[in-house]
Amino acid sequence: MTKTPRNNRLIELSTAVAPVREQHRELIDAAIAWQSGRDRQTDPDHYALICAGVGHDAENTPTRWTRTGTNGVVRCGIPNWCSLHRCLWPEEILHAVWDWFDFLHDTGRMDPDSDPVAELRKPLACYGGLDQDGHPLDGAPRQVECECFLPYRETTALLADLVRQAERSGEDPLDPLRRAAGRSTRSPGRWEWDDPDDPEYGLSWTASGP
Repeated sequence: MTKTPRNNRLIELSTAVAPVREQHRELIDAAIAWQSGRDRQTDPDHYALICAGVGHDAENTPTRWTRTGTNGVVRCGIPNWCSLHRCLWPEEILHAVWDWFDFLHDTGRMDPDSDPVAELRKPLACYGGLDQDGHPLDGAPRQVECECFLPYRETTALLADLVRQAERSGEDPLDPLRRAAGRSTRSPGRWEWDDPDDPEYGLSWTASGP
């Protein structure tokens, strides 16, 4: 009869994350205090697991997050850490990450180099199947397009460059992207400023073709 080696047995999550919880005690204790009285309570061990899942990630820390880094932590960082430490990761971990972002933002602990919270949540909605309030979609279609592997800051910088170029050339700023994706471009035209008395005053596209 073959016995399962002792070192292959599963370890309770609370035991596995105990050193991490001690390492980040001040931050996790602050998160516990923050969630007091809230409708949704997160297990402090889940907060510790988030910190553990970040590990030695060069892109993220427990208080600095990017959209692509969030995707890496929830897809790989947390599962890999749990596999290495022989424990199961909880189904509620994505909700815990959602709450962690709220905690960091609400208490001013989110590193200023982080992406906006709305962008950090996109991988949780796309990969994790959560709705815009952080609840399971329960089989409903996801509510966001996948941007999990698209760096937020570089993408917005490139789009800003396209807008500035379009202002000079009169081309629709998305036409270069449409051409790259093999889609049809807009009809010829130009950007014009609206009537300043218009309550929705701004730039609008005026087609000049048929």
